[in-house]
Amino acid sequence: MTKTPWRLVMVAILIVVVSTQPVFLLGAAFLSIGPEFGFGATGLGLITASFFLAASLASPPFGRLVQRIGWRTAVRFNAVLSGVILVVIALFAHSLVVFAALIVAGGFVYGLANPAANLALAEHVDPQRRAMTFGMKHAGIPGSTLIAGLAIPVVILNLGWRSAYALAAALGGVVWALTRTETPQARPPSSDPGRRVEPMGTRLLIALALGASMATWGAIALSTYLVAAAVDRGLTEAAAGWLLFAGSTASIVSRVGAGYLTDRVGGRGFAAMAMLTSVGVVVFLMFGVATGMVFAVLVLIAFATGWGWPGLMTYTVVNANAGTAARSSGITQAGIFLGAGAGPIVLGLAADRFGFDVIWILAAFTLALATAAFLTVGRFATRA
Repeated sequence: MTKTPWRLVMVAILIVVVSTQPVFLLGAAFLSIGPEFGFGATGLGLITASFFLAASLASPPFGRLVQRIGWRTAVRFNAVLSGVILVVIALFAHSLVVFAALIVAGGFVYGLANPAANLALAEHVDPQRRAMTFGMKHAGIPGSTLIAGLAIPVVILNLGWRSAYALAAALGGVVWALTRTETPQARPPSSDPGRRVEPMGTRLLIALALGASMATWGAIALSTYLVAAAVDRGLTEAAAGWLLFAGSTASIVSRVGAGYLTDRVGGRGFAAMAMLTSVGVVVFLMFGVATGMVFAVLVLIAFATGWGWPGLMTYTVVNANAGTAARSSGITQAGIFLGAGAGPIVLGLAADRFGFDVIWILAAFTLALATAAFLTVGRFATRA
């Protein structure tokens, strides 16, 4: 196949965006939602953690399910349920218990999104363009935070947080419409012969998942606590929203750019992941002493490095295990969700007890662990 199926790429991006809007709108609108329901940074961390832990539990079995029922059915099911959950939150979440339960339900639904999107792209994308394509696909998460950040000055501060949830539900309809168009005939997923590695067994997949779990702490620190931390440093809420928007844009550019360069040089992705996370370590450590414009610039670099690796990780999995893309990526995706679940709990408790500066130090430490894991897995996944 010589052309990139751009409609499928858009489906893969948007299904992740709509599936994660419940939790990222929570982070963006925390200064409105928290007082209404009576919870602080720890509560924000616990609810965010519940979303991603639910996704972590759902991802491996849903990966096996997608391998059986096909990506199109899974994507449609995901789009409808995600849209319904967003509308129900907007209309009926009038207590903390109901709100938290709906966020958890959204997490279970999100566990279906990535295996479905990964299988669709594995079946329809040229292996030689796969790293860049998965970089674009993984623009879904920063795309979701980008929308959430934009929602602060445009919707939340003017119409309220419930309107933001209701408007986000429309994305589910867009995904459904995109899946109605006929798709080019799929072919058996294969790997680029020039970049073959040994198929990764369960142990290596779990090791990669653990590295991703650690690396995710940096992403969670940015997506969940950046707005509150920026306001704590003296920025207005609107300015913090624009900073989240700009940082998410930097992450998208980084993910696509890293994938493009990996395809151009014929890389296998492991070393590039380690390079991004290692730079992220330095940047996060600098947050504690940065102020003003320096802080804003560091935020952009942190998004580009500490949150620029997920597309490459999925690429490494599909390149090695093309025939079981949904099932294998379900395992590694569970690692990301595990980190996204555990991270907010620890970071929220730390922020409440010691202030926001300590979360950047913790994120730097976990990014260092992730760097070591990525290099180790890459060494064992030798060329076939």
